[in-house]
Amino acid sequence: MVKIEHNVRFQGRPSKEEMERRWQLAKEFMKERGLDYLVTQANEGVLCQYVRWFAEVRSLHYTYLLFDKDGAMTMISHGGTGGKAIPWEVGLTNNIAIPVFNNACYADSFAAEKAVEVIQKKGCRKLGLIGMNLITAGFYNNLLEGLPGTETVDVTDEFDYLVAVKSAEELGFLQDACDLHDAAAYAIPSLVYAGRMEREFGADLYRLALLMGADEYLSNLFVGSSRLAGPMFALHYQNKIIEAGDALNVLFEVPTMVGYYADLHRYFNVGAPAPEMLEVAAAGIELQDYLAKLCQPGVRGKEVFAACNDWLTRNGFDPEIRLCGHGQGYGLVERPYFDAFDPMVLQENMYLAIHPTVKAKGASVQIGDNFVVTADGAKRMTKHPRGLTII
Repeated sequence: MVKIEHNVRFQGRPSKEEMERRWQLAKEFMKERGLDYLVTQANEGVLCQYVRWFAEVRSLHYTYLLFDKDGAMTMISHGGTGGKAIPWEVGLTNNIAIPVFNNACYADSFAAEKAVEVIQKKGCRKLGLIGMNLITAGFYNNLLEGLPGTETVDVTDEFDYLVAVKSAEELGFLQDACDLHDAAAYAIPSLVYAGRMEREFGADLYRLALLMGADEYLSNLFVGSSRLAGPMFALHYQNKIIEAGDALNVLFEVPTMVGYYADLHRYFNVGAPAPEMLEVAAAGIELQDYLAKLCQPGVRGKEVFAACNDWLTRNGFDPEIRLCGHGQGYGLVERPYFDAFDPMVLQENMYLAIHPTVKAKGASVQIGDNFVVTADGAKRMTKHPRGLTII
């Protein structure tokens, strides 16, 4: 379980050895490819895992990170002129603040200008970009304009393996995240009763998460109530009254104060469940087990997705049209993706959320749990029972 230390502002930091492990991996990665610099960007706290992988911190503002072949690291983010982007010591050589907000269009060159100043001191023949879809056009265009003659390459596909394969220390933090989610799931029956508004229950989930050691990025606390467990909704839409007989669809997917996510998706029935709910819940568990067994080293993400849809259609269920699982870590969703497209090859110690959707006769479930890839398939790290919980 996550431990909250009294009077300590910056909680749950990785060890010095863990950070040095990551930096050494990055330097070796760069040497193999002849790179002088790596550049990445974070725009929010949920799906921008690369900056935190390098420098521990999650930022509210656009944050730009440079890492050179010698291991010198630069962070550029919001703050007062001449000040620091962050107040913590996280191994930065350059900690640069720029006094603008993300939506100030007149200032879209400011961060790139600071980055160019840093890069030109050592020079750069070849620069690797991580997360091209996360790097803003203003920063990218101005960076290239300031570095004429520098070769740029997108190295995201290869670098993702460094992030996806977790260390022993990371797996320990991730087990803590799973344990937090398990504890929350055990508490849910005490918070649910007929006549209560979804929003009241949702607000309790937020409070529960924070007091148990979750970080502030609680974007994935979704709730929905209906007889056959239909869609789930974010807080703004949680306005239905929970009724007797309803199946409550709960997605509890939050980061710990250390920054690591887990994914727990469960169903709770207020009174006797509909037979259809029992059928799809049982099928959901069977399918999740089937996919976990397939998740062995050498298998591609898109192959897991294809196997999921083969199982669904063979057993008379609707096919999955989005994805049936994904990696996690500092990002709520990371590679590998179990969708129709991701060619990433699974390796041991990749951390997964497996959550296939099973639909039949108007009922729908998406039971979600976390797993770690082993030589014999994915081992479940979540401990909470997966069946329908009767309240």
